[in-house]
Amino acid sequence: MSKLLTGSVCLTDLIEQAKKKHSAFSKANNGKIYGNIAIWLNDEPDKYGNTVSIQLNSEKEKRDSEGKIYIGNAKPLPGQQPAQIEETDTNDLPETDDLPF
Repeated sequence: MSKLLTGSVCLTDLIEQAKKKHSAFSKANNGKIYGNIAIWLNDEPDKYGNTVSIQLNSEKEKRDSEGKIYIGNAKPLPGQQPAQIEETDTNDLPETDDLPF
């Protein structure tokens, strides 16, 4: 099941790192500049409830020299969790013995 997450990305850090020619940025054939990211789904929420961390994804050869640059975070949107089905919820469903499969 898909989940909607909400969060933020620091544009100031993105622009700063792009100007520094961070290896996570590349120019595509369409002329647009893209930033490669790594998304971490954390086991425990931080003090703000965020369960996702977003960082620039450096080229393998430059990971040590560029370090980890965190640019954002996210968390599940409140109220979007589906309710669990109770046993009594299925009592009114029709029998399915006549299905052809």
